[in-house]
Amino acid sequence: MSEIGFGIIGCGNISTIHAKAIQAIPEARLRAFHSHNQTKAEKMAQQYGVESEPRLDRFLERPDIQVVSICTPSGTHAELGIKAAAARKHVVVEKPIDVTLEKARLLIEACQRARVKLAVIFQSRFLPAVQILKSAIDRNRLGRIIMADAYVKWFRTQEYYEAARWRGTLALDGGGALINQSIHTVDLLQYFVGPAASVFGFAEKKLHTYIEAEDTAVAVVKFKNGALGVIEGTTSVSPGFSRRVEIHGEKGTVILDGNDITTWKLIETSEEEDALSRLKHRDLSNGASDPMALDISGHRRQMEDLITAIQHDRPPMIDGAEGLKALELVLAIYRSAREKSLVEL
Repeated sequence: MSEIGFGIIGCGNISTIHAKAIQAIPEARLRAFHSHNQTKAEKMAQQYGVESEPRLDRFLERPDIQVVSICTPSGTHAELGIKAAAARKHVVVEKPIDVTLEKARLLIEACQRARVKLAVIFQSRFLPAVQILKSAIDRNRLGRIIMADAYVKWFRTQEYYEAARWRGTLALDGGGALINQSIHTVDLLQYFVGPAASVFGFAEKKLHTYIEAEDTAVAVVKFKNGALGVIEGTTSVSPGFSRRVEIHGEKGTVILDGNDITTWKLIETSEEEDALSRLKHRDLSNGASDPMALDISGHRRQMEDLITAIQHDRPPMIDGAEGLKALELVLAIYRSAREKSLVEL
């Protein structure tokens, strides 16, 4: 298949990133938008020079669409993805895969049954600095991992929550700062270190008391490989700071600040690794205070990976099973916070 047609469901903020990423790929063609808000769909379609389709069934029947990109509230991801899979469309779903493990697994099963690809957006894995750090860990350059920490101290305004009523709700957002803003970094933590074994967490409303879910969460994590760590996720810290991931091994430390490696201190290193550690790939993403301050490069790379997966009939780098891992950890932290107890995964 020389050309892959994409259709986007949902016309909120993130759909703009998807549209730009798709149009930046030579093998991809953006074909149409669908939304329950037809005015928004028509506006987006006009902006990107494609069509809008008011009926979901007709949108899914289009033969020129091979991939459906789902950019709707999180709690609708599985429902729409299952319908797309039933129409034999490959599925791209924004993070998180959904807001419950049950719905997420139903989506995974539907895509497997229909023999279509499922990709869950965690574009941070595709960043150059992330790949450098992952390679170093896989080659045992850090040795045994002792501590691994993730800090997402971001800020959102009241206007941000009021602009889309589903934000911060349990039914459609699944929670607050942890499952929405912090889940990318939670994903990176397990991508680097491996699965968590147990967590103890707190999740509270500190600033945005008008939302249903938390705006501040912290957790202590023990990983299956024995490492210990901390996760902090907020939308209550003004003015908002770049996310940090700190990986401490017996052979040294690497720190990812924002989307760049800012600390590379290994006992045994090389000139080549030192040069790579100072890489400044100039990704302009900075979601610390502005949710739309995003570079499309990570999304573009993930869409390219999906296209390659379709062409060569292999799983995408972040398939349903991979996308489920961060959700499992986030939901375990929420459960721990509710029950005030240690939760084992």
